[in-house]
Order: sequence, then C-alpha cells, then structure tokens
Amino acid sequence: MRVGILTHSFVDGYNGRFERVFAGGLERYMFDLALLLQDLGMRPEIHQLSFQGAFSSQVGGIDVYGHACGPDDAVKVFEQMADAVDGPVIYASFLWHPLRFRPHSIGICHGINWDRGDGSAQEKAQVAGAIQGALDHLQRIVSVDSQFVTYCRSVCTFNDPRKLVFIPNHVDTRRFRPDPGMRRADQVRVLFPRRISWERGVIPMMIVADRILARHPDVVVEFAGDVVEGNPITRVFRFWMKEHPHRHRLLHHVLSFSEMVRAYQKADIVVIPSIFSEGTSFSCLEALSCGAAVVATDVGGLNDLVIDGYNGLLVPPDFEALEAAVGRCIENRGLRRALGRKARETARAFDRSRWRLRWSRVLRPWLADWAARSPGAVD
Repeated sequence: MRVGILTHSFVDGYNGRFERVFAGGLERYMFDLALLLQDLGMRPEIHQLSFQGAFSSQVGGIDVYGHACGPDDAVKVFEQMADAVDGPVIYASFLWHPLRFRPHSIGICHGINWDRGDGSAQEKAQVAGAIQGALDHLQRIVSVDSQFVTYCRSVCTFNDPRKLVFIPNHVDTRRFRPDPGMRRADQVRVLFPRRISWERGVIPMMIVADRILARHPDVVVEFAGDVVEGNPITRVFRFWMKEHPHRHRLLHHVLSFSEMVRAYQKADIVVIPSIFSEGTSFSCLEALSCGAAVVATDVGGLNDLVIDGYNGLLVPPDFEALEAAVGRCIENRGLRRALGRKARETARAFDRSRWRLRWSRVLRPWLADWAARSPGAVD
C-alpha cells in the first residue's frame, strides 16, 4: 500500500538541493517515519512544498515529490498534494492552517509555532479555528510534546480522548552515547546544534557567544546547523562570523545526521535557546544522550525533556538568563559532569525503539482500517 506523507519541508527545497535531506528535526522525523512504514510493509512517498519549482527525487529508497509553491499558495498546494496520493495520507505539518483534510487521515503536530507574545489576537484566533478543524476532520493527531495536547484541551472541543496521542521525539541511545575521550581538557566547547534561524534562537546565542568569548579565553563556540541562502539571518550571521574579534574561536559547520554524533561528544555544553516553535527537540535529546550539560529555554516541548538543575538548566528565552546559565556551566566542571550523568539517564526514556513501538500501535490499526475501506488501494 502506498502511504503519502505531506509536509512543507523534507529534501532541501529552500536551496534547490533536492538530493539531500534538509538538516532539521521535522525532516529527520519524516525520514524515520517513512522507514517505519517500510518496515510495516508499506510504500511511503513524501510530498512537500517547493519554492524552487516542481521536482521528483529519491532519498534512501523513499520517493519524494516537490510541488511548486508561491509565497501565498501553501494551503492550496497542500490540498493538491493530498489529491496526488493514491492511498492513506499523513499530514505531517501545517495543521494550524485551514486545510481541507482527506477523511480518515492522521495529522502530526511537531510543536506549536504560534507561541509568540507579539502575535496578534486575530492571528491566534485563526489558528484556534484551524486546529479545531483538524480535530474535527482528522482521525487522530499525534503530538510530539505535551504543550499541543494541553492547548487543544484548553482551547478546542472534542469528545474522544483518543483523538490526541502524545509520542515524544526519540534518540538512538546506542549511537548517541558519551565518549569522554573526545573532550579536551584545555578548553570548554559550547555547541549550538540548530538551524541558523530566528525561532531557534540564533540571535540570543550570538549575543551569549560575544560575552563568553570575551570573558573566557579557553572557550570555543561551535554553530552546527543548516542555513537558507538569501535569508537576512544568514547574511547577518556570516558577517558576524567573518568580522568577530574572536573568530579563531568561532566555528560553523553544516553537518550530516551521522556527523552530528561527534559534535555532541566533543561538546562540554550544548545550548538549545529556542524562542518559539519548539517540540521535543532532537538536538536536545541527542545532547542529553551524549551526556553533555544542556542549557535550554523553557519553550514548547523542551519542558518535557529538561528538569532544571537535574539533567540540565532551564531558563527563560532571554539572552541574559542564557548567558548566566552557560557561564555557570563553564565555571563549574563538577556541575557539568553531574548534569551530564543525569542527562544520559533521562535519554534512555526516549530511546528510538520506544518511539517505533508507540507509532506502530497507531499505524497498524489505521492502515488495516484503511485497507478494509479501500481494498483497491493495495498494489
């Protein structure tokens, strides 16, 4: 059976590099979900928005179709993508838009992105209406964090408590594991393992880097994240890197999923400074699993992962609070080690095997029901 996964991003449709998966948490999630569907005997195909024209590609044996999309066409193109799928559909993003959902479909919320204090009341009311529509028309919605579940229970109405399923993100704890030999005794390495984007907190991180590099000559700050070419944030970041007075202790790499393991293992401190739009961050889970001292903001699903003072430090999305927490970890090796030990223990509760089991319990009856409804969809 073919199963269509609809999303706004998978391969790099931002920069026209259709042969590679864009280095973000959503994209990683889609890849792992497609692999699980393959293991269940399905033929997943991913349909995504493309701002570089229509395309077809294949990544890891998964068929990928890009649908040309203009700045204001996303809702229309999402509905076109659903019409292009000859089989059951999973809406992997865009639930906060007023889509026309195909009946008996599943939705996924990867973290709310309207959790901004400066958003207008009208915009937030429109989001609430769209989420109500998703609850009314989708068979089930899987949320990666408890924030969306609480939002729906608080703002929307629905009678079936099984409509929402909380399945947090995952980490391969066998692969992402501590390696103390990777860390250098003569320096403290601070890692920002996120996309270079506004919502991921790159601006507060740049301010924090300015201050800790000036104050601590043994600190190295590494940014490991993808960029969108032509984006104003990208231009500012590159100028800042080039002209920085401590640029010899500033690094930026765009690393593949496999290369990220070593980045976490070399890091003493990992900073997850999201401002808004955050689920149960893969970056946070991977850092926890590698036994790093994690400093995270209390945004979205990060509250599901970090217990302040136990397995990391949790602070408001404010650069002064971030700087203070990172500074504590730089100056206190014992604190870093204690947080790292508890971080590793915490990560085991989010092991990839548990994620696959939870999702299998959702997918098996849904696929069986869909096949019974539409036997002609089976190849």
